[in-house]
Amino acid sequence: MTRKTPILRIALVAAFSALVLVLVPVALAGHGGGGGAGPSSKCTRNAPGVSVDNNWAWGAPGSWGLAGQQLTYSIRVTNYDIGCASSSFALGISEPSGFAVSIPTSTITVKSSSSAYLTAFVTSPSPITDGDYPLTVTAQRAGTSNSTGSYTSYYKVYSSDTAAPTLFFPNPGNGQTISGNSYNVVVSSSDDHEVRRIDLYLDNVYTSTSLCDDVTYTCHLSYSWSLRGVQGQHTATFRSYDWLGNIGELTVTFTVS
Repeated sequence: MTRKTPILRIALVAAFSALVLVLVPVALAGHGGGGGAGPSSKCTRNAPGVSVDNNWAWGAPGSWGLAGQQLTYSIRVTNYDIGCASSSFALGISEPSGFAVSIPTSTITVKSSSSAYLTAFVTSPSPITDGDYPLTVTAQRAGTSNSTGSYTSYYKVYSSDTAAPTLFFPNPGNGQTISGNSYNVVVSSSDDHEVRRIDLYLDNVYTSTSLCDDVTYTCHLSYSWSLRGVQGQHTATFRSYDWLGNIGELTVTFTVS
């Protein structure tokens, strides 16, 4: 019995040692040792970007407005962080003396490498001299005193206007034949300042109105018209109004088959 005991202990130690040799590489592999390391995350913080989508005449920043008129500004905040969690940004606007600014929601949370929008309302004083008045928009990471993006747009005040809005891209077009259960009647309009609204008349009967948002220099009307029981020739008249009462008009004749 005394000779068998050492042999048993040696066998157990050898078996335990072999088990350790097998388990160690597996454990190390899970921590980047031996085998390839697993994916690692890296967060790079960058200053946010901010811009205003209100553009007049192919990218010229700003919107036209009369003295005392409230304009809507569409503000885009871009999070240029890479590989980070979402961040919150605080929006601010520096306006000229006498202007009133309202930002219903001044903080926005944006994912990394993504953009989101906020809306601001700006009202000019009355009276005020015609001209371009700067509005400087800033976006700052919440809880910090740096990491700021900025952009300058304009409130373009005018007091006179004699040019009528123009209408273009009507659908249906003049002489076109359309069919189906319904049809989307559309038209676009632009003005040297701002389009206020577009009215649609089908066969000289008022049908619909599109109110313009003062964000872009163009305005669009879209109306879904049921074609059931209206086969034959028809007219669509589009009337576009600016803020000083000038009217542009376009009429097309088409057929419903």
